[in-house]
Amino acid sequence: MKLKVILTIAASLLCFSALAQMRDVGLQVGVNVPMTRKFGTGSDITFGVGYGQFFYNGLGFRTGIQYSASVAGIDDAFGIPLAFAYRTHSRSAGERLRAGAAGAGDVLSNGTYSGGSGTARGFLGGFLLNLFSDMEFFAGVTPGYVAGASGSPKRISWDSRYQEDIRVEKDSSFSLTLDAGLSLNYSIWRFDLKLTPAFHFSPTDNYIYHVTASENGVKTKETTSPLRWFFTLNGGLAFRF
Repeated sequence: MKLKVILTIAASLLCFSALAQMRDVGLQVGVNVPMTRKFGTGSDITFGVGYGQFFYNGLGFRTGIQYSASVAGIDDAFGIPLAFAYRTHSRSAGERLRAGAAGAGDVLSNGTYSGGSGTARGFLGGFLLNLFSDMEFFAGVTPGYVAGASGSPKRISWDSRYQEDIRVEKDSSFSLTLDAGLSLNYSIWRFDLKLTPAFHFSPTDNYIYHVTASENGVKTKETTSPLRWFFTLNGGLAFRF
């Protein structure tokens, strides 16, 4: 009985995989930016390995593993993204060139740049941003684990009288983010160059921002708030098979 169940599951997975139009595996690197106005909370570098599988109607899923050496001053954050995705049809070379030319023309017609190197950069950016082969939209969750301890406090002195002690504390090791974003894919043979902006919301209290303000050595104000929103911008290279 157990053997029959195992064979049934294996056959189902093989049939499911056979329906796939495209798979890819790749590497990515980028920045993770806490969306807060709190002074001293900067961006962090992230690394990841990803796998995607898509079907003829463009629907698919993505998974992988990601790592950040530090997030908001707390070390070693790991995550396993799990996302549903939709990938648009691949545009032909002619469609890509026409879209790129239209994007560059829009920069000139809007009059954003007054000339010189600014115009050249805007023209080139408008061309390249519209030269993608296809777009991919995704939404999902990333469960993970934060291994590091609470960060060391930072002291900011506004002048000889006023100062703030800032500390990011870890309240929970288990992490979870709700994710949504898109990827612009630039195809070269079987390789995809990827540019992926995304937003992330964390319902778990992994990073608690604690600020103590003082005047002439006397505490005047104390605030505590969790970091909930993050923005990531990744670039990567994937191989399609």
